[in-house]
Amino acid sequence: MALRQYRPDHYQYDESIPKEKQQATYQAYHVTDPARERIKEFFFFLNIAIFSVITVIATYIYLSNGVPIFLAFILAILTGLVGLKLVQLFIKKKLYKSKNRTTAKK
Repeated sequence: MALRQYRPDHYQYDESIPKEKQQATYQAYHVTDPARERIKEFFFFLNIAIFSVITVIATYIYLSNGVPIFLAFILAILTGLVGLKLVQLFIKKKLYKSKNRTTAKK
């Protein structure tokens, strides 16, 4: 059984602006670089993988040392976040040093 669409009498007529009077809005087309998008996606999934591996290893270490389960998981997540940030900083330093070496040689 279909439900009725109840509308009070004062909403009986649609009070929208006719399509002829609406202004068309345009947006400039920006070309995306597919190679750059792939690199962004790669680093996104690499960050997830690094965080996951560090979290699993930290969880194993905490649980094997007798830390209560809930606390071990919380500490492992925090360790994974800190480890991910350290790996990111390490990679940025290495890339920055390698860029400086290549520009100094030219």
